[in-house]
Amino acid sequence: MVAKLPTGEQANIEDDLWDKSGGLCFLCEEPLNRASDAIEADHDVPESEGGPTTLENLNLAHESCNRAKRSAKSVPIRPYLKLVAYTKKYGGRLKYDGYTDHFGIEPKPVVATRDGDTIKFELPDGSFSASPILSEANSSGTFEYTFLSLPRSAIFNDDACQPRALRPEHAWSIYSDLQKNVLHEPPSCRMETYVLDQPVKLLMFDGQHKTVANWMMGRQVVTAKVYLNLSAANAIQLVNSIQAKIKKLPLSPFELAGKMSDELENKFHEYEEEVGSVEVSESGFLAWLGSDKARGKQALQSALVQSILSNPNLRIMNHIRQPGAPAPKVSITEQQLKGKVLEKLLHKDALSLKGEDAQAARDREADNIVSCLNQLTDEAFEPTDEATELTEQELERARRMTYQASLAYVSGMIRSLWKHVVMSGDIKAPMSEDLSEAQEKQIRDGIKNIVSHPCWTADFDRDDKMRKLKVALEKNQEVQQALEALGLDLAYLILGKEAPSFKAHWHAG
Repeated sequence: MVAKLPTGEQANIEDDLWDKSGGLCFLCEEPLNRASDAIEADHDVPESEGGPTTLENLNLAHESCNRAKRSAKSVPIRPYLKLVAYTKKYGGRLKYDGYTDHFGIEPKPVVATRDGDTIKFELPDGSFSASPILSEANSSGTFEYTFLSLPRSAIFNDDACQPRALRPEHAWSIYSDLQKNVLHEPPSCRMETYVLDQPVKLLMFDGQHKTVANWMMGRQVVTAKVYLNLSAANAIQLVNSIQAKIKKLPLSPFELAGKMSDELENKFHEYEEEVGSVEVSESGFLAWLGSDKARGKQALQSALVQSILSNPNLRIMNHIRQPGAPAPKVSITEQQLKGKVLEKLLHKDALSLKGEDAQAARDREADNIVSCLNQLTDEAFEPTDEATELTEQELERARRMTYQASLAYVSGMIRSLWKHVVMSGDIKAPMSEDLSEAQEKQIRDGIKNIVSHPCWTADFDRDDKMRKLKVALEKNQEVQQALEALGLDLAYLILGKEAPSFKAHWHAG
């Protein structure tokens, strides 16, 4: 990249870019640590779109942010990266009202007045909105509602009905769709109490993700369905009914239930009703199933895998062979991803943690696994820097790494690296720890070491150990022993080329 710069900008480009950055990532706007962070120069206008390699068009960014930008392609990603950084800064699990400060929102009550079949709201920004009152009647009663364009400041989170933390990746999925499509399903709010001529809160009990996606778009208002006389109990019943018929994120903190079969999901909801949402746990559910425990355990493990596969940020999915579609140059099957990668990284045994604590642990585990796999994908299967195609050497490396046994071994090494970095004595525990910046760097460096190991590119005729690796890969037998003999072990992931096992073979050879 330096060679592409104008001659007068080459000598001091690193210091000039640092001064320009103000110490902040251009994409997520969080601090850059020059000593420990992996930092890249990002083209504001991509080279592929004619952007020049000049100081004016370059900005410093976290490596992870820059990689995410490349994967997003034409979708503006800065609002999402800022949302992710904010989420991480404030504990990793926030409900809708946890994001109001991020967007500069201060929710305030509204005042409603009624004239026959029309209701008029005085909104926090001083404007008025009048709309017709609609109604529906059933065995539960008659419910009145209207549709309003609400400013940001008019919406509170419905804490009584909405126990779920917001999932940034789900908001990203909707945000990406909003770039080209209209969102036809409005969020739902209810009046906290149906009183007129007095300040009252509008509580959002459904649609938090789509609302945040609209705020990420920079929009100041969102059209909502506002129920006038819907109680908290009615709202919970409504959302549970919707979730039972349309596979979304379930209202329960135990979100994995939504990834199970209809039968087992229904059984989970029976269990939840019996013990209460605060007391639900994976191990408790399996014990409650009794004679169905084995089937429940299998369903839980399948749900854990599916929760990772459905994550829109999982970039290795770009390399999955799809039926009827041309295979990517570097590709694996979904079954290989499940059996050789995810099942090596996931903690498949039931957790005894309860309620929100259980879901928080699984959320962190999923985020950490996706982060590790994204780095592996970027390092091993994607072109470097601004290149559009893998070189022949990079293709050979990718081919060797996508053998089933290679995938399984590499995934197991990543889990071992993680547990070493967090100093966990339990190698089988979930990868659910929060990492410091120094620990994140150790993980990144370890994954880079995996990909840069010469066993993936060296000539198979180089020596006897490389010949044994070739045979092991072709026969799918004793691959672990062959790779360890070549010095690809935990010590190498930590120490790199200074690892004794690596030096013994490669320096001597």
